[in-house]
Amino acid sequence: MAQPSKPEKSSTGGWRVTSATFERSADKLGGAPPGDLPEIAVTGRSNVGKSSLLNAFAGQRALARVSSTPGRTQLLNFFHTRLRHPQHGDLALRWVDLPGYGYAAAPQAVRASFGPMIEGYLRKREALKGLVLLLDARREVSEYDHALLEYMADRALWTIVAVTKADKLSKSERGMVTAGIARSLALPRNQVLVTSATSGLGFTDGGLAGAIGRRLHEDAPAPAPAEET
Repeated sequence: MAQPSKPEKSSTGGWRVTSATFERSADKLGGAPPGDLPEIAVTGRSNVGKSSLLNAFAGQRALARVSSTPGRTQLLNFFHTRLRHPQHGDLALRWVDLPGYGYAAAPQAVRASFGPMIEGYLRKREALKGLVLLLDARREVSEYDHALLEYMADRALWTIVAVTKADKLSKSERGMVTAGIARSLALPRNQVLVTSATSGLGFTDGGLAGAIGRRLHEDAPAPAPAEET
């Protein structure tokens, strides 16, 4: 299996990942870390490449285990991550790897728990700020993808769509796929990013780190005005 490339650093500067470490796994919300940092949930169909994408995003080869068997992620996995911007400074967050959906080979009892686990997290977690929804560049948008997007909109939380395995498409095909997904999900085209964990596409400062950093920076409360002395 090809190893993910380390994200490139843009010469113009921007948000980039400076550190990412595994924090803990939980089978329910009660086992999650304290909600003291903004959290980004990441999910998609099983075999969409979540682990490879996290490794490429973090610039590490083995932060998340890449399995040849879809559906291995069966818990909520929390990763403490730090972004840095030359003007805005550091931004700490948690990357929350949710179980993938739509894979029938997982044991029935495990599959039955995915729904309540994911729904409970998305519905109740106050630290949740947004969702990175992964879509395979070679697959159609599914009803599950639409449902997740609607769920996030109901909570007034943002979604970024990351199209994975885009290295398998030509440059012109990437543009057509991006436009088609944006139309299908009724999203602005700039909310749909193309990525490849193999080539490093989408992991520069203007890619996924930049999109997440900008969103979280916009969400951050404005500093309180200084008191007059």
